[in-house]
Amino acid sequence: MNIFAGVGKIQDMCLNGRVLKFNLSILQKRPCLIPCVIFDPDEKVKKFIQGLQSDEQVVWLKGILASNEFEYKGKQIRKLEILTYPNSIKTI
Repeated sequence: MNIFAGVGKIQDMCLNGRVLKFNLSILQKRPCLIPCVIFDPDEKVKKFIQGLQSDEQVVWLKGILASNEFEYKGKQIRKLEILTYPNSIKTI
């Protein structure tokens, strides 16, 4: 199974067309940012995520781990993201 569940704060929210991207800042000794994506979010979800980021609230979320690999300028790049379930995001 490739299911991810994590706790942290939302940072760096960016809406690009129908794709909402943000980082989940995991609470631990060393900084760790987990890239998360929500495809085609409705207005309610966009405003909810924006509010969570501005209030710096701790959230719990769940999603599917997605990875892809591609070549960029002659180098192999590996990218890992969490395809987040919008209705799984809960404040703690």
